Amino acid sequence: MTTTEMQTGLEARVVRPVLIARLDIAGDPVLGWTGPGLFAPSGTGDAALDGQIFDPTEAPVDMSDVVDNQGVGEPVTITMAANDLDQDVLRQLVRDRRVYIGRKAWLWFALLDDTEAAVLPNPERLKTGVIVSMSYTRSPEEEIVEVVIDEDLGGTRSNELRIIDHTRFWPTDTFSSFVHKLVNRPRGIRGAVSTGGGGGGGIPGWKLRH
Repeated sequence: MTTTEMQTGLEARVVRPVLIARLDIAGDPVLGWTGPGLFAPSGTGDAALDGQIFDPTEAPVDMSDVVDNQGVGEPVTITMAANDLDQDVLRQLVRDRRVYIGRKAWLWFALLDDTEAAVLPNPERLKTGVIVSMSYTRSPEEEIVEVVIDEDLGGTRSNELRIIDHTRFWPTDTFSSFVHKLVNRPRGIRGAVSTGGGGGGGIPGWKLRH
């Protein structure tokens, strides 16, 4: 459920979005977010989020649009710089796809407060599914890992309320559509400026001004 703090944050002159990701890779789950420092959420009411500790990480190199609907939704592809990941984890992923195929994955959208040191309550779950593919590409210029999350099982079967259901109950409230636009970084949002990489860089690396 959208909180007053989130609504206020979205209406602020400067919107500070962050992405939170949990990939349940067997033996070595990946928990990261694009905000500063460690993030240890509690009391959000989201069992997949509460009690976890998320490490700060660089914003993704790229992320496909988050598209949800009344069915299963569409896959989301996240492209990350491989140097952000432990080399032992990379070797494990390359050698044995069983450690990630079909494993659960979650993505959340959150906002930082005006100090950029705290998260406004409460993060909104964007995608719940499973990892269907993970590829590693190396070249002289870069090393990247591409993760595809598909089958929105949690969103269609267990979540009591998904973000796309917001307008079903509050037709005149544009919160959910604005969140989708913010996450997908459309060119139509006026005054979007890049803030560069690093923790707190946004999704990925964007700070939006109204």
